[in-house]
Amino acid sequence: MPYEIEATATSGADAEAVFKHLCVAEAWGRWGAFPTRPRRERPGYEVPNGVGAIRRIPPAREQVVVFDPPRHYAYVAVAGVPLRGYRADVTLEPAGTGTLIRWQGTFEAKIPGSGPLLRAALQQMLRSFARRVARHSERCEPGCPARLPADL
Repeated sequence: MPYEIEATATSGADAEAVFKHLCVAEAWGRWGAFPTRPRRERPGYEVPNGVGAIRRIPPAREQVVVFDPPRHYAYVAVAGVPLRGYRADVTLEPAGTGTLIRWQGTFEAKIPGSGPLLRAALQQMLRSFARRVARHSERCEPGCPARLPADL
């Protein structure tokens, strides 16, 4: 049975700034509060952080499947998670002078009976991600990987 989760947050930053913080793997380390440093393992097919790019946030590995700046970014888990078919879609919409961040996910549990617990944990994780990227995008410091000049 597939589970669905969703979280939203509003940022005072524009969609371009938020999108860069989502697609640059190393920027996740600035706003995500991970114990290890996220990094891109493989570039995308047409642009470095685009479709086909693989990012590693140990123990997980994720592959970008939608790259439509600055509106839609999506990825799937390819290893390191106790889920089957995990996909997350992040859409960015104008909200006044800022951006509404909508982070949606779907998955199936690998271990029978673990779905409700995983759903609760992932729901909390997406809420945290949405809030953190919203806040960080508003006050991003120079030197943040999302601010460095580079092709997305």
